[in-house]
Amino acid sequence: MHFAVLTAVLFALTGLCAAQASRILGAGRANAWRLVIALAVLGGWAHGFGPGLRGNGLVWFLTAGGVGFGFGGWCTFQALRRVGSTLTLLVNECAAALFAMVIGWVALGAFLRPSEMVFAAMVIGGVVIGMTPGPIPGLGRGSVLAGCGFAAIGALCQAVSINLSSHAFSLAKRAGVAIQPIEAAYQRLLGGAAVALVLYAITAAARRGSPGEETETETAPFPEPLLPAPVWVTLNALCGPVLGVTCLLWAVSLVGNPGLVQTVAATATLLTVPLARRLEGARPGRRYFVGCVLALGGVAGLLLA
Repeated sequence: MHFAVLTAVLFALTGLCAAQASRILGAGRANAWRLVIALAVLGGWAHGFGPGLRGNGLVWFLTAGGVGFGFGGWCTFQALRRVGSTLTLLVNECAAALFAMVIGWVALGAFLRPSEMVFAAMVIGGVVIGMTPGPIPGLGRGSVLAGCGFAAIGALCQAVSINLSSHAFSLAKRAGVAIQPIEAAYQRLLGGAAVALVLYAITAAARRGSPGEETETETAPFPEPLLPAPVWVTLNALCGPVLGVTCLLWAVSLVGNPGLVQTVAATATLLTVPLARRLEGARPGRRYFVGCVLALGGVAGLLLA
């Protein structure tokens, strides 16, 4: 579970970087470029020091990446452009935790102890209490609903993906084949990059066929990004697909129910607040600190359990 905590820190950073990059380049282009950079880094490691594309779980990791990184990542970027990192991560991470626990229970038989349910509920409840925003100035109801809808779809894809990855690790263990999390992250990324690049090509062709469509999309009225697009994209790739997902898979390979890993990772929404205040003008209220205390108590309970 310690790797899940580290995942939360990295995901908080990648959510902020992704929001900045998507506002400069557009959602599809920013998502595609971050996957290309991550693919180069992980591919160099996997083929230089690991098995590359070998292993019993290859097909499952590729599928998991296509569902989570590919389609799920595209949906999350669409949400980031519309409602910013705080609300996107709130919906995405909390819903993904719930979806992942239910899918792991039903599909993998990964049952939860009563104490784990209580601590997980504390974490998710703390995140919801601390991060649920009031009205967002400058955003219409349509943009908020669309952004939250994209975030929820991305959450479902993320939950399916993490359970497919857990199944792939189980197959490898039963076959006596050791696969390292960084190698699994590379295999997942291949499937995700393929789907993401196809989606980018389709949306780019649609924009060319409908001039002005991209500019008509309502986006969150946040301050101008402080750094150029290549910096945000590179940071997004390193904190997300490279380091963040590697830590996530490391935790998944060790914990029975992937939903518990996703639950701890959901605290990334609370960790975004200090940085979001500088980059997006977000200011925490009293509920934020109450939610932090509750969520931290839940994480501590899961770590001890």
